[in-house]
Amino acid sequence: MSLSKTIEHLPAPFNREPFSLFQQGIYDSNENDVYINNEEDFACLVPLPKVDYVSYVPRVQALGLSQYKRTMSVILRRFEKIQNCFSVAGSILEIGAGDGSFLGHVSGVFPSLRLAALEIDQNTQAARKSLKGLRGYSTFQEIRKSRETFDLICLFHVLEHIVDPREFLSNCLACLTPQGRMIIEVPSLDDPLLTLYGSTAYRKFYFQRQHPYVYSSRSLRRLLEKENIHPEQLIPHQRYGLENHLNWLTKEKPGGNEQFRQIFTDCEADYMTALEKAGFTDTVIAIAKGAQ
Repeated sequence: MSLSKTIEHLPAPFNREPFSLFQQGIYDSNENDVYINNEEDFACLVPLPKVDYVSYVPRVQALGLSQYKRTMSVILRRFEKIQNCFSVAGSILEIGAGDGSFLGHVSGVFPSLRLAALEIDQNTQAARKSLKGLRGYSTFQEIRKSRETFDLICLFHVLEHIVDPREFLSNCLACLTPQGRMIIEVPSLDDPLLTLYGSTAYRKFYFQRQHPYVYSSRSLRRLLEKENIHPEQLIPHQRYGLENHLNWLTKEKPGGNEQFRQIFTDCEADYMTALEKAGFTDTVIAIAKGAQ
C-alpha cells in the first residue's frame, strides 16, 4: 500500500481519516483507483467517477446475468429479514425501485400499505405503473411538493451510488414520518470472497465506476450516526451462495454453475446462514430511525 493520506472530498467522517492505495484500476476503468481507510471498513474511488444514471444499465443486466439472479430469490430472502418493519407501517417509499418487484411483493403480503417509488429510470417505468395504487416520483422535489411523508423509506443498493450522502440522507429524512424507519442495504467490504477467500479475480471485478464508495457494517453505522440517523439494527445479509463462490474460486468468473447447483443445493441455505452468523457477508442491511 502507498503512504497514507486524507481525501478531503469524502463525506464525514471519512474526510478526516488516512487512506492508502488498495488497488490500481477497477473493473470498468483504468482511470480510477481504489483507496481504503486505515480501519479497512470503507473504500472509495479516486478520482470520483461521473455516471449518467438516466441511461445507466445495471452490470448484472449488461453481463447477461439477470436470469441467474432471478434464481437466487433475492427479494424473498431480504424480505424475511425485515418483514417485521412492514407490519406496523402504513406507507412505504422505495428509492431506486427499478421495475417495482420488491414493492409488488410487499403489497402482496401487506395489501393495505400505501406504495410510492422514487425512480429516474424510464426503461422500467411501465412495469412500475402496473402496480395498483403506486405513486411515482422522479425527484425529491416532487415528493416535497406533494407533502407526502412515509413510515418506511427503503434503499436497496442505492447509497453506494451516491457521491453526496449527506444531502441525500437529509432529503430522505425530510420524507420520513416522525416515528418512521429507513431500511438501507449496501454491498459490504466484509464480502467473503474479498475477506475469507481473498479471490484476486473477484477483487478485480468487485470495484466499479457505479460505486464510488463501498461500506461495511461499521462504516455504514459511522456515516449514519454522523448524519444524526440512528441504526437500531445492522443485519449481515448474504445474497450469493456456495454455487457462486465455487464458480469464482475455480472458474474466476461471475454467474451460476449448473453442476455446483445440483451438488450443493441442499446445503446452500446453511452455507449462507453460517456466513451471516460469522459476519462475513456480501451485503449489510441497516434499520435506522431519525433523530426525535
